[in-house]
Amino acid sequence: MTAYRFRVKFEPDPTSLWRDIVVGADRTLAEFQRTINAATGLDQGHLWFVGTDEDYWNSDVKYQSPQQYEGAPETDPLLGPERLENAGEVTIGEMTRQLGLEQYDRICYLYDYGDEWRFYAILKAIDSEEASDREPTVVNEKGDPIDDQYGSAGTDSNSPSLPEPLRSVLPETAVPVADLRNLEARDDVVHVLVLLSFETGFGAVCERFAIQFEDAGYVIENFQPGWQVVEEVDGTDRTEDQLLAALADAVREWHAEIVEISGAMTGQHFDDETIESMHVELEAELERKGYDHL
Repeated sequence: MTAYRFRVKFEPDPTSLWRDIVVGADRTLAEFQRTINAATGLDQGHLWFVGTDEDYWNSDVKYQSPQQYEGAPETDPLLGPERLENAGEVTIGEMTRQLGLEQYDRICYLYDYGDEWRFYAILKAIDSEEASDREPTVVNEKGDPIDDQYGSAGTDSNSPSLPEPLRSVLPETAVPVADLRNLEARDDVVHVLVLLSFETGFGAVCERFAIQFEDAGYVIENFQPGWQVVEEVDGTDRTEDQLLAALADAVREWHAEIVEISGAMTGQHFDDETIESMHVELEAELERKGYDHL
């Protein structure tokens, strides 16, 4: 009785296209791969492999597509220490044991050796009460499927555009906090939450904020070369307070994701206190608005 929850991210733009997939321990990697491709808009006509961490071609172990493996020897002297496995036979549970995967560890997935569609998957949770034979199932997602596999390989066409009025009023750089506060005077803006601000010689500026409209909420980050939606919350069938609560939860999830990405890039381990420290401005904003219970 074990299942695994992976967050599968499109490597060129991991904040805009990802899928949460729950899969039983007894399901094969090939079954997992078919679900990834179906969920992200890719076909099944090319070779592929699953590897370690985000090593891709440098992976010490490659779980190859069955059509490529075709009974190849476990090791090949020309490939040095690399080990090859048949993804059509190895189960998810076997892979996690072989690689010693623990929560928040990563695997990589490369599809189509010509165009090289790259994904990585974070092991988000291990559920010991879920059936081991559970079919791979998408349980959460962000971003539209890839709609032009052979015309946009390795590029991102899924980044949601900024909602108005932000598209027309935000500069490419950090925005003054006062300007964000002024947005709340608009009829179509319900709440603005400043999430990452700092003082300059010209006053406080912001590089991360959340904004709530009547029917949707967004978490927005200032990347290079500009602003980008990193989390979007649907307000359908939600009251104003319920949407704000969901938006606050989305902010907390984004902060946790930032910590995960930073840890993977630096090799450092960040604990829950690091994540909590990132929530300081969020909690202050909620308290300022009288929603400190959220």
